[in-house]
Amino acid sequence: MILSWTPREYRAFIKGAQHKEIDEYERMAKSAMFNRYAMNAKRASEKKMFDADKARKRLDNESKNWKDSRDVTLQQIRYKRMKKALEGFTPSFTPH
Repeated sequence: MILSWTPREYRAFIKGAQHKEIDEYERMAKSAMFNRYAMNAKRASEKKMFDADKARKRLDNESKNWKDSRDVTLQQIRYKRMKKALEGFTPSFTPH
């Protein structure tokens, strides 16, 4: 079957295979990060890492950010509040 392909089809096939390998490395990296989180967190849970139910709902609603489906931690909430509070703040330093 490969012998019947045009050079362009063959290059596209090779490029696709290389993209697949890159995706595998990305999945392994994410798995390692999830594993590190699970080993070091005091109260690790699946939903803190990835909420599959929320992702499915977002996908069904045709949302583009279904990959970001996880429970928001308290630190993220505090960071967003701090960022909003400091919006427009410019420090002024006066020499002594």
